Parts: sequence; C-alpha cells; structure tokens
Amino acid sequence: MKTTALFDNTCSLCRETKKTFKKLDWFSAVDWISLQEYEKNSTQPAYGLNVQRPTFDKAELRKELHIITSGGRVLKGFYAARKLMILSPLTFFPGLLLYLPLVPLLGNPAYRWIARNRHRILRRKCDDGSCAL
Repeated sequence: MKTTALFDNTCSLCRETKKTFKKLDWFSAVDWISLQEYEKNSTQPAYGLNVQRPTFDKAELRKELHIITSGGRVLKGFYAARKLMILSPLTFFPGLLLYLPLVPLLGNPAYRWIARNRHRILRRKCDDGSCAL
C-alpha cells in the first residue's frame, strides 16, 4: 500500500505543492487525492480492502496537509511534509535533516504560519479567497 496525501484542490498553494512533489516522486511512492474526493468517498473501504478509511474533521483537513502512510499512520502538517520529503530521491537528504532533534520546534510553527497566511503569500493566485482558512 502506498502513502496517500490528501490536499485541498481549491487551494493554489496545495495544488502547487502536489505538482512539485509529483515531479520529485520518481518511484510513484505517493498517491495524491483531493480532500474533496476523499470526503465524498469516505464511507467506502480504504484501498479496496475491508478496512474503513480514517475520518477527519473537515476544518482540520483544510488547515494543513494530511498523509496516510503505507502503514496506516496519519501524519499532518510539518510531519506530513517531512515524510513526503524522505520518499523522494532529490529531497531525501534535506528531509532527513528535518528529523534531527529540535528541528520540529522551528518546523511546526513555520509550517503553521505558512498555512495560516497562505492567502497573503499567494495573493495573486488566491484572489477568489480559496486559500483563506
């Protein structure tokens, strides 16, 4: 089973993140599913198995990236981004640096700040308000 990344298909930053990671994912280790599609099919078994999909709060899904690892573990935000980085050959070593002790003390707040302010950061691409939380 692959890692599954849930992204907000209405958000420009989220779509750009997906686009970038897909280019770096040489081994197709990650399946990208829009959270809108995931929510629509949330009552169906996960991955064709007799296992129920994890359910998420809709507001939480829109605040930060969520991934479901190949082992079924849910990671979000900074932890999801760093996991995605080690799945790609080009970002593997920088991704490893994010696992050093104390890095999450800076990485978590930085990720949250970017997520919270994505509508300001992408002002030209988010003129329809799709990046606002």
